[in-house]
Amino acid sequence: MIYGIDVSHHQGPFDMHRARAESFEFVFIKATEGDGFVDPRFRDNLSAARSAGLLPAAYHYQREGASAAAQADHVAATVPTDVPVILDVEEGGGGTGLTGALTQELHGRGFRTPLLYLPEWYWQRLGNPDLSGFPPLWKSRYPDNRGGYASEIYQRVPEHFWNGYGGNQVAVLQFTSSATVAGQSPVDANAYLGTRQDMENLLDPEGEDMRDDERHALFDILQQLTASRTPGEFTGWPSYVDGSKRFTLVDFTRWIDKHTFELHRQFAQGKNAAELAAGGDGQQTENEQALRSVIAEAVSSVLDAEDPRRGEVVDAVTARLTSATPPHKAEQSSEGSGE
Repeated sequence: MIYGIDVSHHQGPFDMHRARAESFEFVFIKATEGDGFVDPRFRDNLSAARSAGLLPAAYHYQREGASAAAQADHVAATVPTDVPVILDVEEGGGGTGLTGALTQELHGRGFRTPLLYLPEWYWQRLGNPDLSGFPPLWKSRYPDNRGGYASEIYQRVPEHFWNGYGGNQVAVLQFTSSATVAGQSPVDANAYLGTRQDMENLLDPEGEDMRDDERHALFDILQQLTASRTPGEFTGWPSYVDGSKRFTLVDFTRWIDKHTFELHRQFAQGKNAAELAAGGDGQQTENEQALRSVIAEAVSSVLDAEDPRRGEVVDAVTARLTSATPPHKAEQSSEGSGE
C-alpha cells in the first residue's frame, strides 16, 4: 500500500519535496471548477509535484450550471493533456448524466480520466444511480477527525471503508482531512492498495490510443468484473485474493487495454467482444480461441504455471469478454442515469 495527498490553494505554498521525502507517492491537485474558476496554485503545485517525483493528477469540480463541452474546454485551457483528470462530483455538481457527458468530452480532447470522486453521501442524495460505467472510485470516508501522521490515522480505518457503491469499486480511499504532511496540517491523505508502479499504470495505462467506443466497453467490462466488496477481488472469485496474489483493477486495465482490444482490432476491425460473439459459429469459435490464447498469456504473468486456478480464470475472463455489453449500450447506460 502507498499513500498520497490532495491539495488546492487552501494549503497555500506546499512543500512537495518534503512530502515525497516522507514517502508520499502521489498527489491529486485541484485545477478547475465549472467553466470559469482556475485554482490559483494549480500550475505551481503541478510543477512542484513533478519536480519532487510525485505522481500527479488534476481534479475538476463539476458544476451543474455549465455544459459538459464548456467545462471540458475550460479544463483543456488549464491542464496539460498528459496530466490525468479526475472529476469531483459533489454539492452543486449536478447528476451523473452530466458526469458521463463531461467524461466523454474530456476523452475527446485527449485526457485520461482514471478515477471518479463522487462521495457516497452525494451518491445517495442523487438516488443511488448506477456508477458501473464510470472509472473506479476515489472514495472519502474518515474514521474520526483526529489529526496525526497519515500512517497513524490509517491504522484506525476499518476494512469495510473500502466497500464500493453504485456497482463500482473503490481504487483510492481518502481516509482523513486532518493529516500532518510536510509540516502542514490539516491535509487530505489517501491510500492506494498497490505499488507505486500500479498507481502509475492506473493514472497512465498502456495503450491510450483506444477509441471512445473501446473505452466505453473497457469501463463496462472492468466494472462488471471488479464490482465486489473487497478491493481487487473479482466478483464470484473470492478465493482468488490472498496474501501473495491480488488481481487488481490495474492488472485488468493493463491486460484488456494492451491485449484484448488489440485482438478485437485484429479479428473484427474494431468491433467489440459482443459483436464478435454474435458472428457465425465458425468465426465465433476462431475468435474465442484467439481471445483465450491472449488471456492465458496475460494470466500467466500473475499466476504461476502450476497454479490450478489459471484455467478457471482464463475461462471466466474469456466468457465475460465474449458477452460484453456493446459500447453504444454502455454509453446510454452511463448517460441515462441522473439525479
